[in-house]
Amino acid sequence: MTLRAHPRRPRRALRTLVVAVAAAAATLATIAAVPVSATVILREHYANDYGPDTFNGCRFLIDISGHNHGTAHLRVGSGKLESAFFLHDNFSFVETWTRRDTGDFLTVSGNGIFQETHATRVDGNVFTFSSINAGQPFVVRDSSGALLLRDRGVIRETILFDTLGDDKPGGAFIESLSFDVAGPHPGLDFDPCALLG
Repeated sequence: MTLRAHPRRPRRALRTLVVAVAAAAATLATIAAVPVSATVILREHYANDYGPDTFNGCRFLIDISGHNHGTAHLRVGSGKLESAFFLHDNFSFVETWTRRDTGDFLTVSGNGIFQETHATRVDGNVFTFSSINAGQPFVVRDSSGALLLRDRGVIRETILFDTLGDDKPGGAFIESLSFDVAGPHPGLDFDPCALLG
């Protein structure tokens, strides 16, 4: 299952959230029918430790471990949007990226709000979804704590997404239609190889 992901959000954290959201939504659907007037089907506080994972995109290995936490709300559309689910996520994370052969490390963190704000049915189960990612979603510091880069501002994105027409969160990402950045976002060019090289 694929949940629409926002930039700079750790994918493993999103996968964990997807599993939790899908399980809770499935449980809720089997226990009781959600009233027609209800739109929020899940509100969950989450906290996860993850890693170590290994990044091997450099000429050396980088081990990544971290922790995330936040509050996620999942809303379901009604009427023409009945198979569309909207995520609102107030998130925070801290990761340590350690170069395995030298022990040098970076601290990567973020604190922001991701919100899917609008959906439009294109055809059948295919929708456009618009989202914003605001705050300081990506910050990098060296091992002494000195700031190397910090994203701040807003990223607005519109994607094309197939909900698969069922009553479950997730579906299949088709393509990104627009990606607009307001404010400095040097993290979009984040290169851990250069920073730890």
